[in-house]
Parts: sequence; C-alpha cells; structure tokens
Amino acid sequence: MPHTRRQFLRTGLSLGALLAVRGTGQATPAAPAAAAPRGLLFDASDLPRLRANVQRPEFRAFWAFMTTVDFAAEERFLHQELRFTNHMQHLLRAQTILMRSAFVHRLIPDPRHLALARSALGQILRYPRWDYLRDGRQLPVAVMRGAGTGIALALASEWLAADLTPAEQDAISRGMATEVGAACHRGLHDMTHHDEAGPWSLNAGEEGLAPMSVQHWPRILDATNLRIICTAGLAAATCHLQGRHPDAPQWLAMTRDSLQRYAARLPADGSFDEGVGYWDYTFAHYIFTLEILRRKLGVDERALVDFPAQARYALEMSMPTAGHPDDCISIGDAATAAGGVPLAWIAREFRDAGAQYLARQPGSMRPAWTTAWAAIWYDPAVPARLPAAASLDRRQDLGLVISRTGWTEQDSVVVLRSGGPVNHEHADRNSLLVTAHGERLLNDPVHASYSTQDPKWLLRQTAAHTAVLIDGQGHVYHDGRDGVNSSPAAATIQDYRTGLGWMTVTSDAADAYRRAGLPARLVQRTLIYLKPGVLAILDRIQLDAARPVQARFQVCNEDGAGRVTATGPGFRIDRPQASLRARVAGAGDLTVGTGQLDLPATGGVYPYAELRSAPAREHTLLTLCTTAPRGAEHGDLTLTRAAGSWRLTGSHRGQSIQVTIAVAEGLTVPSILL
Repeated sequence: MPHTRRQFLRTGLSLGALLAVRGTGQATPAAPAAAAPRGLLFDASDLPRLRANVQRPEFRAFWAFMTTVDFAAEERFLHQELRFTNHMQHLLRAQTILMRSAFVHRLIPDPRHLALARSALGQILRYPRWDYLRDGRQLPVAVMRGAGTGIALALASEWLAADLTPAEQDAISRGMATEVGAACHRGLHDMTHHDEAGPWSLNAGEEGLAPMSVQHWPRILDATNLRIICTAGLAAATCHLQGRHPDAPQWLAMTRDSLQRYAARLPADGSFDEGVGYWDYTFAHYIFTLEILRRKLGVDERALVDFPAQARYALEMSMPTAGHPDDCISIGDAATAAGGVPLAWIAREFRDAGAQYLARQPGSMRPAWTTAWAAIWYDPAVPARLPAAASLDRRQDLGLVISRTGWTEQDSVVVLRSGGPVNHEHADRNSLLVTAHGERLLNDPVHASYSTQDPKWLLRQTAAHTAVLIDGQGHVYHDGRDGVNSSPAAATIQDYRTGLGWMTVTSDAADAYRRAGLPARLVQRTLIYLKPGVLAILDRIQLDAARPVQARFQVCNEDGAGRVTATGPGFRIDRPQASLRARVAGAGDLTVGTGQLDLPATGGVYPYAELRSAPAREHTLLTLCTTAPRGAEHGDLTLTRAAGSWRLTGSHRGQSIQVTIAVAEGLTVPSILL
C-alpha cells in the first residue's frame, strides 16, 4: 500500500531522531579516512551530512518521491508486469525502483526498502541483455539502458553491500563485465571510429521503442549526449571491476578519451547545442564520471570543462513564468530549466553563487532518483545570488540570441533561434519566443513527440513555430527514421547590436528553405527589441518564383487559457496574466487571420495568428508588438511606409517610440535608426 501521511511523517521523525543522536556525539566514531575505502560518490562519514541535506526545503519534493512508495504496486510490476523485451520503459522503471530504495535504505535502514531493492536487483539481473542495441557483429552495445543499468548496479552493489549475498554480488560483477564494460567499450569505439563501424541494429522482438532505424547511430551519436551516458556506464564498470578484470585499464583509457573528445567539442562560451534539458542530463552523467574516477582511481579530469561558464549558460536559458518556476527557453526538445544535479556540484566545487542560486530555485531539485546525486553534492554553505556579470543580452556561439529585462517571472525575454543543425532540434530557424509579465506570449512548443507515428510529431515542424512559411511549407527537416537527430538546416546571423535598453538582430534562413525545395533567395528576419514592452519583427522574403508567404505567431495554450483574435490590421493574444497586441503592415497584399494546428483536440489545441501575403517574388512583412500585464492598456503606435523605409512612432505604457528602418535596395541588412 502507499505510504499514508502519518507513515511519511513517521519516516521523517525517525530520520530526525537519528540526526539528533548524531548531533549528541554518541554515534560510533568513523574509521580514519585513510583506512576506509572510498565510496563511488560518498563515504560512510558523509551519511550525517546527507541525512541533513535530504531534510532541507530544497529537497522536500525529492525526498517525498523517494520515501512515499507503493511497495505492493512496485512488487507487482517487477514480478507480474515487467517484460524482458522492453528496455526503454520497463528496465528504466526497475532501475528507478532499485536506486530509490537502495539510497533510502543506505540513509535510513528500512527492511521494506531493502526487500524492494533486492527484488528489483533480481529482476534486472534476469534480463538476457541490458540494452536494446547490437553492433555490426551482432554483439551487445550498451549506450542508454545498458549504461544506466551499469551505473545503478555499481551504486547498488556498494549501498547494499552489507545486505547482499556473495551470489548477488558475483552476478552483478559478471554482468558489469559483459553487459556494461565490454558493451559500453564497443559503443564508444564505434562512435569514435564510426566510419569503420558496421551498422547497428535492435534486439529481435524489442518492445517500447518508436519505429526507427539505428544503423547510422555510431555516426549520429558521436557528438550527442548519449556518448556521455555510455562513457558514464563504462566508468562505472571500470571502477566496480578495478583490479578484478583484465580489460579495466583499457576501459579507463577509453573513458578518459571520450571525456576529452566531448569536452573539446563544446562551445567556448559554455552553451550547449542540445538545449538546457539535455545539458542537465548530459552533465549530471559527465560529473558523475569525473567524481567516481577521482574518488576510486585518483584520476582527476575536472579541468576539462569550464563549469562556471556552463552555469552561466544554465542561467541564460532559465525563463520562469507564472506557475512554472522551472520554465525555460524551450528551443528544440528543451522543456524545463536546468535541474539541481549538475548545478549542486558546480556550486560546491567552484563556490559558484550563480549555480547555487539556480539550484535553489523552485522546481530545481525535481523528483527523480538521480536527484540523489544533488543531495550528495549539495553544500548549503555556498551563497546563492545572481552573478553580478550576468548579461541581459547574449548571442551564444551556437546562434541563439537572447535579450531580457531580468530574471524573474515578471521580466520580459525575447529569443531568436538562428544557427545550425543540432541534435534534438526542431525545424525552427528564425523562430521566436517571447515572454512578458509571467506569460509566454509568442510561443515555442514543448512536449513534441519523439515518434513519427504520433500526431504531435507536427510540433517539431516549422508550421508549429513562430516562423515563416513559403506557400504553407516550412524549411527542411528530417523524417525521423534515425530518431530526433539533426537536419541540414541552418540560419546565419548577419547583424547583431545592443545598447542601453535595446537589441537588434538580423538572421537569414534562406539556405534551410532552399534545402526543402523552395525557391528562396532570402528569408530574413530582423528583430528590434525596445525594452521592456515593444518588439518590431521585419520579415523580408525574396523568391525565384512567385509564391504566397505566411508568418505564424503561435499562442501558448497548453492550459487551455490562450486566446487569439484578428483585430483589423493586426491581432491580439491574451493569456491570463498578460496580453500581446500586434499591428501589421506589408509591401504587398496582406491579410491577417487565425487558425490552429491540424492536430486531434484530444492532444491539445494549438492556435495561432497568421499574416498572409499574396503570391509575389518579394515580400515584406512588418509586425509591431506590444506587451502589457493583465488589465493594462496598450499604447498608440503607428507604422508609416516611405520610399525605402518604415517609420515606427508613438508611445506604449510611458515608453516613447521613434524608429526608422531603412530597407532600400543595396542594403544587405536593414539600417535601423533608434
């Protein structure tokens, strides 16, 4: 049965009582550190600190997840529902059960958690293979599930050491040798030498996976987050079998090589191409690898990555909104801001107040068993504050442009997605994301499907973004046959400038549209952001043949509270806490309408406003947006067209606007006079 509230409180009280006993000095003294073997992530002497950490407010949701367990349901899953041909969901759930109960039992010995952990361990050990992949010789390859299983079993072997039988420990070690060490080594070898690797394939009869081909994965995964998950699994096998397996030295060499290769590919500014959600996942495992190598083998690779720069990237990508403190700049498959696992380590290792600030934000310590690593690494003595040098305007090395007024949910954020192909991307070149007054007002979709069989695959396409369509078509993307890897699409920033209270940027995505077979010579978007509440969007499209053009503006409606209406020469978007009003003008025949994505309503309704420009070889669309909090009026702004230029004048909520945009022939990018 699930824990009742009383049972949960009793668990908390037993931990509190244990802490009180520790505090009196009555605990048995720990052995001298030099005489005790080091644990993978912590030593016995660290237990009082860990017990105190999990009782802190930051870890409240995590600790409730760890200790509020329906033991009967979990046992039923393990022994009646689990299928050994399902690695993606079932093996993952078994790993979670094992790690949750093993960690809780290590901190607070509990026979129920011990019994459940041993049940999960027994079922995991019954899997014939620990991953769903095979290499060109049909030998097992461990990348995602196999590596994760290796991490889980290395930790469980240590955390449950006093309660496991020699037979259980021996079974763990045998599996770690064949299904983790050797299989992760194969995976990293093929990623590193992908031009020589044979095609990968799936286990026969594998369940729970979206339809896809994995034959090209050695090349595709080489520079992605899964290289690091595989590396972490190999490190776990290396440390678990050190001195007990003849291949451990070469596994260590491959682990270090992979860490170094991956670090060498990272952008110098600390940004991360797969988005902030995958940064969290990737660097939790990268740091796990650094920690266990240093603690168990004396190998210190912490200098490979500029981790304080990584923390600044995590800050740049945070975008709290009303009711969603862990909202993020959701470019690609990103859905939540950086979690506390890597941030807690960065804060501790570098006394980084900015990382600590983010780690303490609501929602950072999300309920997941890996958050145990954050509890292990967290140091509450590190101060938490925004970095004094935090920049309100950023052009990342990867082509993302971010301009903001601050870091609270009431601040405004404007984002332009330029740049090249990345893993976990969407067809989103030159797309926009705008938040203000706690609301997403121009939206970038979250929770797009990873399966081409799901209608929500559409959320990955240009049509689902605040972007330009040519004759209803977006730019090039892939068909998902290899997964959610990168496409050939790219956009290029042509101009970027900032000043006190303003930012301008121009980006051209014509190449991405040409690759989709569209007659594009120029698909240029210019943003003029006048902080805090005025944004002008100038779209210039030049084609080799006359085609109609559309510019879509997506509405956030995941909660059913987004509204859009066409209002004369413009449109209005309303959210519960704020609104956006747009005035539009064009060089040709321009109309404004509304619509919604062609998706089943059972999966959500996705409305948008749309500017429609009649067939022509050249199109100019100017959209002048203002934002305001709930109940506030929008200002009176006008758009005036003259020969070769546009004039924007008026005022909005006390903000005076006078802007001239010159688009005369011969100008590569618009000339902007503020």
